[in-house]
Amino acid sequence: MNNSYLDTNIKASCCGCKVCASVCPKGVISFSLDDEGFWYPKIDEEKCIHCNKCRKVCPLTKEPLHILKDENQTYAAYMKSDEVLKNSASGGMFTAFSDVILNEGGTVFGHVYDEGCRVICAQANNESERNRMRGSKYVQSDMHNIYENIKSACTKGKNVLFTGTPCQIDAVKHYFNNIPPENLYTVGLICHGVPSPKIFSEYVAIEEKKVGKKIKDIVFRDKENGWKMPLIRHCYTDGSNAAKLLNADAFNNLFLGTDCILRPSCYECKYAGKQRVDDISIADFWGIQNKHTDMFNNDKGVSVVLVNNEKGKELFLKAMPALIYKQVALADAQERNLPLNEPCKPFVLRERVFKEYNKYGAKYILYKYMFRKKFLSSFPIRALRKIYRIVKGVLQK
Repeated sequence: MNNSYLDTNIKASCCGCKVCASVCPKGVISFSLDDEGFWYPKIDEEKCIHCNKCRKVCPLTKEPLHILKDENQTYAAYMKSDEVLKNSASGGMFTAFSDVILNEGGTVFGHVYDEGCRVICAQANNESERNRMRGSKYVQSDMHNIYENIKSACTKGKNVLFTGTPCQIDAVKHYFNNIPPENLYTVGLICHGVPSPKIFSEYVAIEEKKVGKKIKDIVFRDKENGWKMPLIRHCYTDGSNAAKLLNADAFNNLFLGTDCILRPSCYECKYAGKQRVDDISIADFWGIQNKHTDMFNNDKGVSVVLVNNEKGKELFLKAMPALIYKQVALADAQERNLPLNEPCKPFVLRERVFKEYNKYGAKYILYKYMFRKKFLSSFPIRALRKIYRIVKGVLQK
């Protein structure tokens, strides 16, 4: 067993799942943000009874419960419904699998924006509640007290679906002492990593100040221009919205373009690779038009689906009538999905970025590094900023 963050304070040994607090019998574990904007646990030692339940439940203190995957169970897939595809980040797989559970009278756990535009894990018992969970949300989701809700839903006998990052899914498994209930199904994201919630909140505040409106929802992968060239759409509390190219957005480019504002544990992620901890794994099937032209659906979005065990096969089989799908080689999916191979690494000096963040604030680093993508590293930064101003002007007309 590896040492817990609670013993070492090594930040890479905490994924922020908050499962430690959920099992504390005295409720003496709290969370606070560090100078990078990530939450970490702290024990009130005066009230602690030293039962060590928090250390035993931590998913990062031991090797993950990898499922021995059958590499033949890899698919390219998308839903037949154009309406679902329009409102999904890629091929609509979350909707497909959650439809199965909801149609059986079950419960779905996914991730939504709260009233402060923070991303939290929530429970859905119908389509309306579930639809708020659709789409990519490029920030770490707060699991808060959701574990007890998952346990409660499972005890009612109906099927339950939990969706999230692999470390969140492993945390849920550990909450159940690594013996998850038979009626609990898990669908995991093939995760790139999670950026700082504090920087995201400050980005939201900056964008709100620009327009003098409150943001209630951010669609990071709007498909009005198609799946391969998405927009980012800010939806405001007054009912209006505004969109621009995702690749022209400062937060998106700081997150995905530099990989420098991810949680420290993401750079050492033991869930990156083809061995999975979930029943089904999903992601965008980038490059599908080059590998399987018959599955490229006019740029509406295609998912890669890894069916990892018998429960996954059961869930996929039930969803099949709503899908267009094709069995493919795992290597085809790995080619453009780095997390199926290894954890990501920062393209720029991460320490410098956070030093500047703490000295100058989020706005400074958002705009300084917004065009520092690896594939643009040789392009003059002034020219890129000029292109951004032109694109921004066109979209605002």
